[in-house]
Amino acid sequence: MRLTGLLFVLLAVMALSIVGIELADRAEASVEGGVRRYAFAVTNSDLDAALAEIAPDQRAVWMDWVRGQLGNVYEVRGIAVRSPSLLRRLFERVPGGPYEVTAVLDVNRDYPDEFYQPTTRVAVEEFQGRWYLAAPLLAPH
Repeated sequence: MRLTGLLFVLLAVMALSIVGIELADRAEASVEGGVRRYAFAVTNSDLDAALAEIAPDQRAVWMDWVRGQLGNVYEVRGIAVRSPSLLRRLFERVPGGPYEVTAVLDVNRDYPDEFYQPTTRVAVEEFQGRWYLAAPLLAPH
């Protein structure tokens, strides 16, 4: 009987861990989706859609720069979203959620004179429950 109780407790802890991990992954998936939507918008010369992936308080700052990028073909090759570790969140009291994204891109692959393969890092921020890029991909710092 005691072993059954212990197994039940371990099973409950494991289930809670799985649920916690799934909830934590939603923010990272949201950031990844934002990177892909931004790249798609730039490729399709859609200024409004590209700006929609940038934090609302930064859109006016970056509008002209994003406009200059429109029409470049951004192919996302890889995305890494950074979040504080569980230990760091517990011991240093750092808030959870992503804080930065790195994207590996191919830009203008079909145009040999303009083709390059940058890796870009951008901070991310949450506003009203949604995650945004703090600046456009490839923006100068």
